[in-house]
Amino acid sequence: MTAPFPNLHLPATARLQLRPLEVSDAQRIFDIWSDPEVMRFYDVAPLTRIGQAEDVVTRLIQDMAERSGIRWAIVSTNEMRVIGTCGFRLNFAFRSASLGFELERRYWGQGLMREALDAAIAYAYDHLGMNRIQATTNLDNHASAGLLASLGFVEEGVMRQWGYWKDAFHDVRLLSLIQSDHAARQAALSRPNPD
Repeated sequence: MTAPFPNLHLPATARLQLRPLEVSDAQRIFDIWSDPEVMRFYDVAPLTRIGQAEDVVTRLIQDMAERSGIRWAIVSTNEMRVIGTCGFRLNFAFRSASLGFELERRYWGQGLMREALDAAIAYAYDHLGMNRIQATTNLDNHASAGLLASLGFVEEGVMRQWGYWKDAFHDVRLLSLIQSDHAARQAALSRPNPD
């Protein structure tokens, strides 16, 4: 069996820390995932019992042990509390990853998720050997689509009736970021402004 991921601690910014999800995070995951607005575009209904959050956290930790996924708790360094999560489903054979993320509602609009995803994406390319990162968004989820575009993701198209959840079929927008495009974009951003 392949060794599990090491106990990673990724400093994203002065405002955030990314650390592996822990069993003790279940209450905070319940607080976040029980909010209908946070879960509005998610493929699961808002949680109604703490046991559901415990199951989610257990599954995500198991994914890390099996190297099929990696999920970080996003911790506000100011408050030292979990305010969301981000991470990947991993396909090492294809060197590709599928991105997922959510953030507690009161932290929306502050650029925090962008900072967290910058760190997570860099880790996927630099340490996991990924070449492609993809994400799907609900067609009406303009905030997530805009966030992904700001990180350099390119829309590839719409996958019609891609999934079934909340008693309905859903079309989703597919976006991707290729490692070479990401590297070129990072290099361009690090060049001094001629002005």
